[in-house]
Amino acid sequence: MICKTIFRVLTYLLIPVVVALLISNSVLIWLNTQRTPQCPAHQVNSDQPANHRENSAVFADLSAEEILQVRDYMSKIPGMKISFEPSSPPSADYLYMIELSLAKKQEVLHYLDGDGPKPKREATAVVFYGSKKFIKEYVVGPLPNPSYHRDVTVERYKREIPFTARPVTSQEYILMDLFMLHVLKPVSTLLYDSFGITPSSYSVYYESMPRGLKSGDRQSWITLCRDEEGYYIHPVGFEILIDHQSTNFSSWHVIKVLYNGQYFNSLLELKQKYEDGTVEKIIYKPVPNYASLKPKKKPTGVGPQQYYVQGKRFSIKNNNIVYLDWSFAFGLSTVRGMRVFDVRFRGERIIYELSVQEAKSVYGSVTPNIMLTKFLDNSLSMGACVYELVRGVDCPYSATFIDTFHFMDTGVPRRLRNSICVFEHDMGQPLRRHFSEIVYNSYGGLANSALVFRTITAIANYDYIWDFIFYQSGSVEAKVHASGYIQSSFLMNDNFQFGHQVAENTTGNIHTHFLNFKVDLDVLGVKNVFQTKDMEFVNVSLPWMPEHHAMIPQLVEKQIQTEQCSTSYRRQHYVLTPRLHVTSTLRATRPTGGVISAPTGSRCSATLVTISQRARQRRRPCPGPGIRLP
Repeated sequence: MICKTIFRVLTYLLIPVVVALLISNSVLIWLNTQRTPQCPAHQVNSDQPANHRENSAVFADLSAEEILQVRDYMSKIPGMKISFEPSSPPSADYLYMIELSLAKKQEVLHYLDGDGPKPKREATAVVFYGSKKFIKEYVVGPLPNPSYHRDVTVERYKREIPFTARPVTSQEYILMDLFMLHVLKPVSTLLYDSFGITPSSYSVYYESMPRGLKSGDRQSWITLCRDEEGYYIHPVGFEILIDHQSTNFSSWHVIKVLYNGQYFNSLLELKQKYEDGTVEKIIYKPVPNYASLKPKKKPTGVGPQQYYVQGKRFSIKNNNIVYLDWSFAFGLSTVRGMRVFDVRFRGERIIYELSVQEAKSVYGSVTPNIMLTKFLDNSLSMGACVYELVRGVDCPYSATFIDTFHFMDTGVPRRLRNSICVFEHDMGQPLRRHFSEIVYNSYGGLANSALVFRTITAIANYDYIWDFIFYQSGSVEAKVHASGYIQSSFLMNDNFQFGHQVAENTTGNIHTHFLNFKVDLDVLGVKNVFQTKDMEFVNVSLPWMPEHHAMIPQLVEKQIQTEQCSTSYRRQHYVLTPRLHVTSTLRATRPTGGVISAPTGSRCSATLVTISQRARQRRRPCPGPGIRLP
């Protein structure tokens, strides 16, 4: 009886103890969960409140609504019959492009610094006057609701622009395809027997640029290719030179023909000699598509990924980005591509403008098309050749994506979805570190991550990956990586001095790239000088032992007035470039007060960037040095 009573008492005591343990464990688990790092998808780190600058809107690209307002205004100007339809023939007066017209720097600075009115918002409109045979560039404003336009062609280019200088429009390409289908009929048998090409493939080709040998020409060498993915490295031994200068399609004609390294004055001459057997013939042989981007093996596994433990440390509002100590405005020029303005570090403006300006490539070959090729990608509108970036490949999965709009040979504003991405990236090495076991046993280091602002231009065979990188040290890096396909030509005996064989009957041609960036540095204001800093070894007497001498490096400074002076310096010193380029102010006052007696400046340095290309579709509108600015 006593045992039962004791057992019952113990049972009643154990039950609350077990319940208490369960509750305490639940509380501990909950508390531990609260301390576990979370991975919110869109939360901005609350420890870094974003202070966005509303006046960054002065640099904002035109919205779709503003583009439509400019388009409609231009098409209704009394006495001018301007069409905006992409199907307009070359003889029409055609509104080709609309983009933001940047206000003058002095006006913008007065506005940004609070002592001037907001500059007028205006647009640039480009019209091809097919009826009058010239090109005009207008400034249209104010936006919204434009009410005026003025011709700025001579003001900007110091001369009138001839009609032959215009880029090839989408309608002209359609006419070019029809022309090819018509003129190649007499040699259809030759093309099939030699290359396996049928009339349905006559529009698979690439053209030479520039289009002629002198100003006023509009002549293009056309190289036929096999109808395969990545046809840039499937050229065949057939090229024709066509004159398409006239706005009358029926006046276009063939000037020269190249077949298997032999030149002919017409297609009929080639046909006659081919049938007579007096031409060295090419015999068609099927080849595999070595240019395909389809993986030969199915990819397996997932690579390492990044995530934001406490939310993103950058914030985007309209066209303004804030990241830790950085803030800047951004845009995407239809012609030139990506650009940033009013770049500030810890509230102090260090760069007024950093932008892509031009991408040029120069080729060498024995074939006429590639022999003359000098691509100036601005002529193809680099900013209009950006397309949707692929999450997890072009940019990290966790990146933030931005849409852009452009009007270039489209008739309506075209939305480029997810064409810019922004992400913070671990650089894989410390920003600084030091370990010491001498005197002090110590270690100090700082993790290095940076903000990447990226877009990719797919300009025919080249894909340029453009990055502006903002480091926590106060450095900015402009970087470009080239990918895509090389431009190739049909293999001939004389080609080996201009390249190497990359596939059967295909030569990868020698070429070089020139990348141009604009960097407008403002070091404590706009009154800056440009200097080079180098070193030279001098023989000096040792102060404590005058009879002995030593060769020691000494700083050599030179203030550069023009680019020619910089070139002269390089020639005189037999170096590619001075070790340091510096934009500096010799004496200035900080906005917070206090005179800076020592010169203050920013260093510019050039670095080489790797190129990755496949040994790629027609060059139609749609590496080199980077710049580091500590």
